[in-house]
Amino acid sequence: MQKSILKADYNKRKTVFFAQLNESLNKKQSKEIKSVFEESYKEIQQKIDQNKILYGTPFNDYLNTLAKTIQQENPEIPKNLSLLVSIESQTNAHNRGEGTIVIYNYLLNALDNEDQLVYILCHEMAHQTLDHVLKSVTKYVQSNNSEELIAKTKKLKKQKYSRKTSAENLLKEIIYNNSAESRKRETQADSLGYIFYSRLNRNPHQVTRSLEKLRDSDIESDSLTPQDYTKILESFQVQIKDKWFKMERFDQYHYQKNTRFNTDSLRSHPNIDVRIEQLISLAPEIKGYEQVATLKTSSSEEFILWQQSAIYQNIQNEYILKNYGNSLYEALKLYNRKPNDQVKNWIGLNLQKIYEAKQTYKLNKFVSQVNVAKYTHSYNLFSSFIFNLSLSDLESIYKSI
Repeated sequence: MQKSILKADYNKRKTVFFAQLNESLNKKQSKEIKSVFEESYKEIQQKIDQNKILYGTPFNDYLNTLAKTIQQENPEIPKNLSLLVSIESQTNAHNRGEGTIVIYNYLLNALDNEDQLVYILCHEMAHQTLDHVLKSVTKYVQSNNSEELIAKTKKLKKQKYSRKTSAENLLKEIIYNNSAESRKRETQADSLGYIFYSRLNRNPHQVTRSLEKLRDSDIESDSLTPQDYTKILESFQVQIKDKWFKMERFDQYHYQKNTRFNTDSLRSHPNIDVRIEQLISLAPEIKGYEQVATLKTSSSEEFILWQQSAIYQNIQNEYILKNYGNSLYEALKLYNRKPNDQVKNWIGLNLQKIYEAKQTYKLNKFVSQVNVAKYTHSYNLFSSFIFNLSLSDLESIYKSI
């Protein structure tokens, strides 16, 4: 029921947005711009069908309450905004240009407090207020051969597989194809976002901190060693085999400091350190967060509750999306820090799914293989561990949990 309500709401929003384009642009431009956004709408519809979008949940209500508070103090922000929550494994938030802002559940794990979340919302609302995405698409249409654009969108329509990625890449190409323009837009959104934020009686020092947290969001904050696996498995009464933890020699390689996920995070925005410097030059009062305690807010306790639940929610979300390797890896890291029956249950469920995948020779579909250029040493150890387990090993482990 919620899925059908969300799809109906989104179709209504599309109709209104396209009608506005027809009124403000000539027929040819309107058609070409709509062809770009049409693919973006289809991508959202696909994600709704795949249960990747949360709707009508208490977390949605919490975000909408924050958004309304921001809008009340900043009347220039459009009123017809829609906040969607994605369960995909990205530490991200983005404005889609037609009134929709997507917040990823993983974002909560990267932030320290509600003030940081509110500034990120202000930043994305600033993009919408300034019509950055629509202006970028309009400029792209005006400066590119229309036949080339039509050919690209037709190609998307014919693709059966990886259509989502292609649609995202087309919109990303349009938004970021000019690095100078991209930096300008981000600086504008940072500045206007801070103006919105400054009217909310919140801690100004958390603005730069939120940007720094996003800058570092792809750095894995936790890891697992062979000793950790031994401790966890022995707690399940599993007899350890040394061969489970044997890895290829990767001494000659240099690991990237990203997480096991190849995310399209907010680090894709222009250099955040430069943006922080520019923002401080415009608003010196935001510097020096280390010495200032976060201001208390009426819903700060609610943020803490959502942040604490987000860790568990991410494990569940990865399982729902059939990313059993990612779900198991997160569950093992959490169990290593905080052993409890809920996480133990997720470990067992994921191991059973991985056992079933290995049985049918589909393990590669659910667990990423070792890749030193893409994943951390900790995740590559996890991958080696899983692929080193025999069918009987997997069955023995998950049945012991």
